[in-house]
Formats: sequence, C-alpha cells, structure tokens
Amino acid sequence: MPKGQKKIPKYKMIENDILQNIKSGRYPKGAPIETEQELSSRYEVSRVTVRQATNNLVARGYLSRSQGSGTYVSEQKVVSRATTVKSFTEEMKAMGKQASSEVLDFRVVPASEEISRKLQLEIGSPVYHIVRLRRADGEPMMIETSYMSVVDYPDLTYERLSRSKYRYIEEEKKLTIAHSHHVVVPIMPTEEMIGHFDCDPASPLLKVFNTTYLADGNILDYTELVINTEKYQYQSIRQK
Repeated sequence: MPKGQKKIPKYKMIENDILQNIKSGRYPKGAPIETEQELSSRYEVSRVTVRQATNNLVARGYLSRSQGSGTYVSEQKVVSRATTVKSFTEEMKAMGKQASSEVLDFRVVPASEEISRKLQLEIGSPVYHIVRLRRADGEPMMIETSYMSVVDYPDLTYERLSRSKYRYIEEEKKLTIAHSHHVVVPIMPTEEMIGHFDCDPASPLLKVFNTTYLADGNILDYTELVINTEKYQYQSIRQK
C-alpha cells in the first residue's frame, strides 16, 4: 500500500463490490442476493462485517430486507432530491404520485427547553405537537413529527394538516418559505415504526432533523422525519 494511503475497511470493500454487482446487472432489481452466511464465506469475513456492508446499502436505498425471506435488490424508489424547499405533496405530484397524510396526533403542549430553543420561543410557550404518516399512492413513506407556535398559527386545524401544511402557510397565511436546515442520521426502527412501515427490525432507517425558515427570518417549524428507506430514498444536492 502506498505511503499515506488509507486502508479501506473490509465492510466498505464488500459494500462497494455488491454495489458494483447491482449496477452491472449481476444482481437484477427485485432479485435476492446471497445469504449473510454465503457472503461471509465468499469474502472470508464475519457475518457482522457482511451485515455492516448490507446495512449501509439498505440505508442508501440499493437493498431492502423482507423479514424471514432475505435481502433483495430494491425496485425503483421514490427519490427526494433536496434542491429547493418543497412540500411532500409537491414532490409526489412532480413524480406523478398521489400524496396523502394521516394525522396520528394533533395537540397543544407547552414547549420543552429543547423545542423552545429550536423555535426560538420562551420555555412553556404553547406549541402544536403534530404527528403525520405521509403516504404516496397509499404506500407509507415517512413519519413526520412537527412543532409549531400556536400564537403564530392559531387557526391551524386537523383538516388543514390532512392536506398540505405548506399550502396552508403559503396560500392561506400568505407567507414565503425561504429555506430549511437539516441533519440526517441513521437509526434503528422502533416497534411503532415497524408497525407503520412493516419493515425489517434489523434494517436501519433515516431520521432527518429539519428546521424551516420563512423569508422574514422567522422559524416556521421544527420537524423530525423518519424515512421508510425501503420505499423512499432521500438525497441532497448542494450547489456552489
């Protein structure tokens, strides 16, 4: 190995090799790949190393797992490319899909220290706690948990949340959404997430922490998105 060159971890080499096999067509879309035992024998590594490689490919959207069945090359997924701030409804419409929202929880709570900091409100200020299951053509894509100021949006209703929250902000409130800041991390699914997504308990999901800002500099909301990586592939493109 040339001096100064970093050693590539074994799991990363396996991840890259499987990805190359997917792109070359050796593993067709929808087809199963070898079992963990078969892969560990082929690459002469532990099953833990193989699982790390395949977990990464599941999180990236190239593989999916079916509990009790195996690991498969993913079919075409809904892909989100975060270039501009768009609502989920707008994204799905652009892809020819019908978006829908199921409101799982909608109530007013006092802002905790963390939420008050995120929304730049005083601790204890009334905020909406909103949980929605977002679907595309009936398929569950994400669980969205949002917090918004009650004082700023006193007329927010269950009916409005069942449609498009951004449409309510832009068309009814006549406000302009400027930009959002988000952080993406992998997580393991909880029982609640497994129940909504019917996903493999051993496969990671993506969680997005998102703060959306209005053109006047005020914060619209703070949202945590849990993405069903077997159905919805999240990508971010940054422009210079």
